[in-house]
Amino acid sequence: MEQNSSDAAAKAVAFANGLRKSITASGRRWTQWPGGANDLAVVLGCIDAIALRLQAVPPQDGDAEVAACIADLRAVLEWSTYQSASVATAQALRVARKTRTFAERLGVLDNPAARLSILVDSEESLIENVQTKNEYMRTIAQKHLQLGLPQPLVRAESLAPKAEKKPSTLDFIQQLRKNVKKK
Repeated sequence: MEQNSSDAAAKAVAFANGLRKSITASGRRWTQWPGGANDLAVVLGCIDAIALRLQAVPPQDGDAEVAACIADLRAVLEWSTYQSASVATAQALRVARKTRTFAERLGVLDNPAARLSILVDSEESLIENVQTKNEYMRTIAQKHLQLGLPQPLVRAESLAPKAEKKPSTLDFIQQLRKNVKKK
């Protein structure tokens, strides 16, 4: 039994509705980043536009349009998956840095057995992971220009470690006074 284009279009509309719900749920994490709410709105708008195209497909001879819409929906799904993974990786990097800073303050990393280089290497690996995902997203957006997918939300440059502020003379004097008081 052959499937006519109206059945295929109905299934594709169901796919679009499910994708919209899924991205709405996962996209809430995007809003924690500057411009994340706008990116979420753009992606949801893409899905809505595709769903409207599917609803306008003629009952007969619309197979090519349905196939094109399904390809667009798959592209949006893949792009949004990389976007969500990139945001999650950036959040993991933030937590790793907070953990490292906390461990340094407690003096846990002063132990020669605990290697700070492992933590630094893991941060670099997470940044590279974000860069890779961003490249995938740009490639998908280039292949599907008609969708108007936004640029990656998390910029790898913004994840680079900030230069540590050297203590001022006043900080140095305060540290010396604390050491004198302890003795």
